[in-house]
Amino acid sequence: MTENDIFDLTSYSGVNNARFGMTPKEIEAIFGLPDIVDMDYFQQREEFRLFMNVAYSAEPERAIHFGFGRQMKGTKYNEISLFTEDPNIVLQKLIAADGNPQLLLGFVIFLNLGLTLTGFHDNDESQKAVTLFERGFHDESLQEMKPFRLRKK
Repeated sequence: MTENDIFDLTSYSGVNNARFGMTPKEIEAIFGLPDIVDMDYFQQREEFRLFMNVAYSAEPERAIHFGFGRQMKGTKYNEISLFTEDPNIVLQKLIAADGNPQLLLGFVIFLNLGLTLTGFHDNDESQKAVTLFERGFHDESLQEMKPFRLRKK
């Protein structure tokens, strides 16, 4: 895996051949051995490879989110090059595709697309990241979310 590999994100499905619901062994067969295996805030398995991570549910362990850092230049969603296109254009395209983006704790959440972005709306290059999540991943936080709108310049 390199920073220039292409990662095609598909809403509520997965990335490339990796799918939500796969076990760590199945993910390993696609992406190779993880560089680091750790436990997240919820004491669930999280694997790190280069500037990518895969989070798993508790027993049985199955993939529930795929995350990508800004260094992964080949990360795409519906032909939108997430880290190489202008961040405002990326946001405009995703807002149009989703229709109802939300904001929670500094993350723009596209519930209709299964995507979360950070660092794009506030121009914080150091925080730029994208997460593809499975359906229901943010259900417990719905009441805390606020509608997101792009600020006019």
